[in-house]
Amino acid sequence: MRVIVYQASDTSALSKNFTRKDFKCPCGCTRQMVDSELVEKLQAIRDKLGKAIKVTSGYRCLSHNAAVSGSSGSKHRYGMAADWRLVDRSINPVALGIIAAQYFKAVGIYWYDGCAIVHTDTRDAKATWLCDAPRHYPSTTYQKFILPTIRRGCTGDANRTATKMLQRLLGLTPDGIFGEGTENALLKAQEAHGLAVDGICGPASWRAISGASKYL
Repeated sequence: MRVIVYQASDTSALSKNFTRKDFKCPCGCTRQMVDSELVEKLQAIRDKLGKAIKVTSGYRCLSHNAAVSGSSGSKHRYGMAADWRLVDRSINPVALGIIAAQYFKAVGIYWYDGCAIVHTDTRDAKATWLCDAPRHYPSTTYQKFILPTIRRGCTGDANRTATKMLQRLLGLTPDGIFGEGTENALLKAQEAHGLAVDGICGPASWRAISGASKYL
């Protein structure tokens, strides 16, 4: 971790496409922080995608972190985290999360009404999770891939959250129930992408259906 401390008025460049302003706390406080590793990895993702990234939340002072209901140990408090999306919103958060996991150990995918972002931070331990509603973060840290392998009839918090994200990708109502309609839509998508047509959404299906495979 190589944290840079700077003043809010400092808008100088941190990388080819990011400045200190991109990561500053919005509350008006003067002391700002950003981890240069965070910037370097986001720049690498930006280069890979060839699309501009919008940081929706970077550094948060203690007061602002509390105001947005951030956890007391949030990596945002130390300049180690960023929530982000593409400026033009042309790539969904599932694909962005899969891509981000190639660069960061800690990645969260947030996708629900009014929210479609990815969280990344520079902690040294693996931490992955999904979010389908405010303050609902089922963990997937125990898995090798960021999203669980799901199929018809699957249960469990992480599986239901992942099912909602799959349903959004497939243009279905995101109810979290992997039933016949979701299975049939998945089968059609698998066939269209040249995948094994088995109704099981594992890593290959997640990459292809989300569009992440174009950038991996």
